[in-house]
Amino acid sequence: MLNTNSNILVKAEVLKKYMHEKNLSEKEFADAIGVAHSTVNRILNGKRNPGSKFIAGVLNNFSELTFDNIFSYDNSLPKGNEKEVC
Repeated sequence: MLNTNSNILVKAEVLKKYMHEKNLSEKEFADAIGVAHSTVNRILNGKRNPGSKFIAGVLNNFSELTFDNIFSYDNSLPKGNEKEVC
């Protein structure tokens, strides 16, 4: 079961390298996975975390990409919750 405090992050440099090797623009990649170009741009630039549609689109349309090599987990606490409770 996925910890609800976890964020799924994209390994942007890995995905950018893959897109470059496959000669895919951000727009072409977005079209292939069924999301807006702006979504891909924001995720690759660290302004947004990938959602379920992005993750499913990547995994369903690019069989050579695996979850573990494109995504990671961030288990840090939300801002303001990092203090230890006494």
